[in-house]
Amino acid sequence: MAKKIESISDLNIAILTCEDFSKPGGAQRLIMDQARALSATIICPTYDPDAVAAYDPRNDVNVVSLEATLPAEPLRQIAGRRLFQRQSFSYDFYVFNDDMASRYPVKQMPHMYYFNTPRRALYDMYYPFLDELPTLKRLFYAPALSCARFFDRRFVRNHIRHISCISHNTRNRLQKYYGRSAKVIYPPLHLGQYRWEQSKGYWLSVGRVDKWKRVELQIETFRQMPDKKLLIVGPVYPAYEYLRDSAPPNVTFLGSCTDKQVMTLYAECEGFITTAIDEDFGITPVEAMASGKPVVATREGGYLETVLDGYTGILTHPCVDELVSAVRKVEADPVQYREACLRQSKQFGYEQFCTEMQTRVLEIANTYTNLTQK
Repeated sequence: MAKKIESISDLNIAILTCEDFSKPGGAQRLIMDQARALSATIICPTYDPDAVAAYDPRNDVNVVSLEATLPAEPLRQIAGRRLFQRQSFSYDFYVFNDDMASRYPVKQMPHMYYFNTPRRALYDMYYPFLDELPTLKRLFYAPALSCARFFDRRFVRNHIRHISCISHNTRNRLQKYYGRSAKVIYPPLHLGQYRWEQSKGYWLSVGRVDKWKRVELQIETFRQMPDKKLLIVGPVYPAYEYLRDSAPPNVTFLGSCTDKQVMTLYAECEGFITTAIDEDFGITPVEAMASGKPVVATREGGYLETVLDGYTGILTHPCVDELVSAVRKVEADPVQYREACLRQSKQFGYEQFCTEMQTRVLEIANTYTNLTQK
């Protein structure tokens, strides 16, 4: 009888991802945290040592480059899948972080797919995605995406045995689109890095400015409150530069900031506002709460799992009038939310993430051990 695997140290684990690690970002941070929790090696197409060092200053995570620069979308999907299909590794256990890396031949290999979300342009955002395309592109993309959706579902059904995911919202999507259940393991925060300071009178928004984030709602909300100031942190996608150019004087776009700068902005803000469409999970409101700051968010997606309406902030419909009312209500006494915010953020700590990730991987690994015995 094979011996039960008791410790993560008994496994040689690889995390496969198509993230480039060419610049710091939330996806890279989460993958780094997975690697630390599992003492795993990250395998990616390519990486910049400086970008890796931003989340790994002690150089204790092993990152392996496949020396491959992937093209831009939509060819990136095809190239990424082919890249991993051609590889041959020899690890005890594999964690996949995206649909491209998951095409590494899984079969009976011990593995776990850690889903952020099914690709949204194939599923819940299929029609909004097509609506934004010119007519000729739409005629090409509509059948191409339908075909990709068919093969994506078939692949997950036939090859992926073990699924975990970042939120109950994502778990519901997995059940809806694949008919599969999943274990929820929330992304972590290193809570000791966050702090509370007296407000300097501004509201904060953090995240890229693109079609999914509905930043235009935030801008219009603060256009109606010229006495309040909004700072927006994150890159502005080219198609949405008009939002920055047409914003009122009380809305300032700061662009990309360092982690240290963002933590200071969290600490000194009056409150945090976020309005993404059915967010997969949404780490930024949790970061704000870890700084003791209240959150105004839309009543949908991952925000329903993180923001306690009336206790750590206010949830509203994606409506400017309701957002204005929520901001005004919070600003009357933002400090009253502080203790509830700090308590709520503790369920997303890194230590809990480590425990849950290790437990899940050992559980899966031992099912393969049992299969081998048979």
